[in-house]
Amino acid sequence: MTKAERRLVKRIIVVVAAVSVLWLLFAPNWGLFHYRQLQNRIDSLARENENLEQRNAELQQEIDRLQNDDAYLEELARKEYGLLKENETIYEVK
Repeated sequence: MTKAERRLVKRIIVVVAAVSVLWLLFAPNWGLFHYRQLQNRIDSLARENENLEQRNAELQQEIDRLQNDDAYLEELARKEYGLLKENETIYEVK
């Protein structure tokens, strides 16, 4: 091979390598940037899942209290719905 042919082969190899690297970064549906977007989406969904699990636990605790704690049920009825016991009167002072 002549010197000019070797230079041409080196240039072709550099161009192919550069195109390959760019393809790995920007390839649709499987490139590095697409992978990063998917990873961010997974992280976001994991955080949302944790929040929903926590909310679910809080609601389950509320259900248990409503079913088993008469004092809590009475407090809630008085506070939220303004219910009174029999022969009970409320006086509002303004």
